[in-house]
Amino acid sequence: MARSLFWFLVSAVLITLLGGCQRQPRAREREAAEAEAAARAFAAEAARRDALPMPAEPPLELLRAPHSGLPCKVDDVFANKCRRCHTIPTRHGAPFVFFTWDDTRQDRLGQPLYSVIGRAVRTNLMPYRVEANPPVEPLTDDEKKIILDWVDAGAPREECDPNAPEPKTPASTSAQAKAKAAAAPSKARSKD
Repeated sequence: MARSLFWFLVSAVLITLLGGCQRQPRAREREAAEAEAAARAFAAEAARRDALPMPAEPPLELLRAPHSGLPCKVDDVFANKCRRCHTIPTRHGAPFVFFTWDDTRQDRLGQPLYSVIGRAVRTNLMPYRVEANPPVEPLTDDEKKIILDWVDAGAPREECDPNAPEPKTPASTSAQAKAKAAAAPSKARSKD
């Protein structure tokens, strides 16, 4: 009886072990199937999100600082193109803010920030191409020239009155002078 009990226990252990060996491959297959189903669900969700339109960014509260010390044209370019990211708080991973002339004097790895801005514009690194709604627009050649001329001049401080009228260009001044000169002889003839 002891022998039969011994063989019964041995056979029960063997059946359990052999049955367990069969269960491990099934468990691995089930886990692999579950992982594959989870990957398909994740991919389907990612595709669904990609198909949706990108949400619009919230509007910016601050685009300019009063009495910034920046030239009007430079401040205009910064407000229209740069401060979408270089704002408070920064967006899209922008590393710094520049609203005022003093901000452009921050030390960035031993250089003033304005020289870093100039290098980023000169090498077309900025504006950085990020996915955003509305899309981030590149700088025009005129905008690049405005920034680079200011940087190359040492980024001088200049007070800008945003309510001041546009300065007259030399071309418009000379055109007005020619118009006055042309009108003057006709008045002289009419008196004769």
